Amino acid sequence: MMEEKRWISSKALFTAMEALLAEDRQAVFTVTGMSMWPFLCHGRDQVIVKRCSPNNLKKGDVSLFQTPLGNYMLHRITRLEPERFETTGDGNCFRDGLFPRNCVKAKACSFIRKGKTISCDAPLWRMIFDIWSFLYPIRRYLLWGLRGLSHVKAWVRNRFSVCN
Repeated sequence: MMEEKRWISSKALFTAMEALLAEDRQAVFTVTGMSMWPFLCHGRDQVIVKRCSPNNLKKGDVSLFQTPLGNYMLHRITRLEPERFETTGDGNCFRDGLFPRNCVKAKACSFIRKGKTISCDAPLWRMIFDIWSFLYPIRRYLLWGLRGLSHVKAWVRNRFSVCN
């Protein structure tokens, strides 16, 4: 049986999630936005987050944090300093800047794509991040190529699909 998805405001979502995290429970939500594409896709992929001590963060972790302006972001940690961290969306060609470590609310432990759960700590996942991080200087061109491929794939699918 397929679960029904409901869209709610981010304020209601993150208030409910913070309550779950305070009880040391995990929370699941569907990704919105394209800043983590091509690894996480808007409206398709889900993220399972768990509470995390700001002292236990590692480079490469996908963290859920609240910016000093009150916005919530789910981005990958690309740099750690003793009191601050820097993030970058996998689909972005710019860094988000530095944030105090106490902004972190949770970190992703798994992703759900097409019913399959993928651990964030899987060696293959970490290796893919390392490669993607290394390629940051040319990310703009890689993303341009990937977007072009996805458009071609959609065109082919639409052009040659059989109508029922």
